[in-house]
Amino acid sequence: MGTLRFVSLDGRPAVCEFEQKRVKNINVRVRDDGTLYCSYPRYVSQAEAERFIGTAADYLSKSIDKVLARQARSGRPVKYCEGEYIRVFGRAVTMHILQGKKNAVEVTGTDVNVYVRDPSDAAQIKRTYDKWRRESLKQVIAAYCRKVYPYFEAHGAVFPQKISMGEYKSFWGECVPSKSTLKFSLRLFEQREDLVEYVVAHEFAHLLELNHSKAFWRHVENVIPDWKERRRRLNGLE
Repeated sequence: MGTLRFVSLDGRPAVCEFEQKRVKNINVRVRDDGTLYCSYPRYVSQAEAERFIGTAADYLSKSIDKVLARQARSGRPVKYCEGEYIRVFGRAVTMHILQGKKNAVEVTGTDVNVYVRDPSDAAQIKRTYDKWRRESLKQVIAAYCRKVYPYFEAHGAVFPQKISMGEYKSFWGECVPSKSTLKFSLRLFEQREDLVEYVVAHEFAHLLELNHSKAFWRHVENVIPDWKERRRRLNGLE
């Protein structure tokens, strides 16, 4: 195994594994989990390899978004095990299972540490992580609801009576105006926060317009001017 480091893609942090090998050129690719892998010749320094990555920052960042969008349907760790790569609001990080006095989760740099009383209890690990995942997304969604609501309130929308989350596979968000309810998929936890903000604004706009009319998209654009670009990234179309 090589060396894991954070690299900057025009200000966006990404995890990259660097490994010196018998190769002629510096090679970098995006893995299926959204991390980078860089192999480079023995006569090249790691610093030079990092500079090379910087020259391809835009391409690599877009490639990561495509990979994350394709993988987002999984919605959560597959094995809930030590060393598993997961995504936290678009960032690829590594899960570590540690023994603790109480069940808790913390994020430190490129790691997500899951503390449980019994590290051999898979069900306990799953419950602890899933609870943290749900609460983390709940806080982010609540913050964006507060952020976008003043615009929609000024246009006559009433704040929804209920905001819920679930393991929805068929949609990112859903508005039920008749019940004054907004629903959000827990899969949003794996997406970047600017994409979560777009989904929140999208569903609030449905409180004013039931369908995707021109008036609907005007409301969305007034809150999220670059909504088209965010929607493309969310759906993995670029």
